[in-house]
Amino acid sequence: MNSLRLEVHPQNPQARLVKQAADILDKDGLVLYPTESGYAIGCNAQSSKAIHRLYQLKKPMKKFVMAIILPDIRKASEFAHVSNFSFQIMKRRVPGPYTFILPADPSIARKLDVKRPEVGFRMPEHPFFKELFRIYDKPILSTAAKLSDDTVYTEPDDLWKLFQHTVDLMIDCGPIEIHPTNIISLVGDSIEIIRGELLPEP
Repeated sequence: MNSLRLEVHPQNPQARLVKQAADILDKDGLVLYPTESGYAIGCNAQSSKAIHRLYQLKKPMKKFVMAIILPDIRKASEFAHVSNFSFQIMKRRVPGPYTFILPADPSIARKLDVKRPEVGFRMPEHPFFKELFRIYDKPILSTAAKLSDDTVYTEPDDLWKLFQHTVDLMIDCGPIEIHPTNIISLVGDSIEIIRGELLPEP
C-alpha cells in the first residue's frame, strides 16, 4: 500500500491538504488524523467496505472503542434515538471533549456489529475537523490510533511506523498529548458518567 503522510499546520490546516483527506474518506479509505484527545483513525461511517477495513486494522485488540464523529450534532438522529433530553445535554457541550452514548438505531447496530445496541458520538474541537467539515458532510467512524492498551503513541513518527502499511493517509499535526474524552451515557434519558466528568454548561 502506498500510504501518504501530509504535514498540516495544527492551528490553521491548509484547505488543499485537508481536501485530500476528504477525497480518501470518500473512496472507502482509512485516515489517521489529529483530535484534541490524541491521534485517531477513521473511515466513512456509511461505507461497509471501509468499516470492515477499520475493524480488521483493530483486530489485534480484543476490546476497543469506536465512536461516530459528526459534522453536525443534529445528524446523530440518523444513527440513534435522540430524545429532547439528550439533545439539550449535547448541543451545549459540542464541539468539545466528549463522547456521548445513545441508543443505536437497530440497523446501525447491525452494520457496526456492536454487541450492545448503543453508539457513541463525538464532535472534536481540533481545527482539522473544522476545516474538514467545510467540505465533507459524512459521519466518520473513529477509533484511537493504537493496537494495544499498553502502548500509547503521541509522536507522529511512531504512529507512521505503526500504521503506514494499513492506512491510506496520515494527517501529521505534530505531537499530541493524550487527553481521553469524557464518556457520558445518555441512554434512558439519564446521565451516567463512564469516564471523566460532565462539565457545567459554557
